[in-house]
Amino acid sequence: MPDPSQDTSTLRWFESLYKVMGRERAAKFTADLAASKPSLVEAFLVAADRASTGEASLAITLLINVVTFGQKGAPMDYLRLPTMMGSSHYLTLSKKAPHTNAGKAFIDFFLGDESMRIMAKNGESVNRKGVYPPIPEIDKVKLIDMEDFDTKGFAEKKKEYQKIFMR
Repeated sequence: MPDPSQDTSTLRWFESLYKVMGRERAAKFTADLAASKPSLVEAFLVAADRASTGEASLAITLLINVVTFGQKGAPMDYLRLPTMMGSSHYLTLSKKAPHTNAGKAFIDFFLGDESMRIMAKNGESVNRKGVYPPIPEIDKVKLIDMEDFDTKGFAEKKKEYQKIFMR
């Protein structure tokens, strides 16, 4: 799994588990997982890669990696839960953009139906109703936004997770 003291998305995932499990169960799960001394890697992609080759039998990773490696023939699947955590992403255009109209055209394309279908086909979850990645039953999953932190908050939480997972 990605090291939560290094990977901010994994840190956010652990910090958001309470939204699905409740605070006590989430804290116990985290402590029990850390006690099992999981193999820690730099990022979700590395964790998925190791599972795709059989080096690891289980990985904490992103659904897009399940799709990507599955499309390459890796025997990967995911645990189907009614609720999963995710993260929203945003597009912005600077007031001082040198090519404002080009930026607006890109945003229009990016948010358009064609772009959403391309991204979903490649494993991304998108915000277009009825457009889903090629993952069985993904349309039944409820998405919960993960917690976010400012720079200071991330630094503090990374220290906490270093203590939890590096015992």
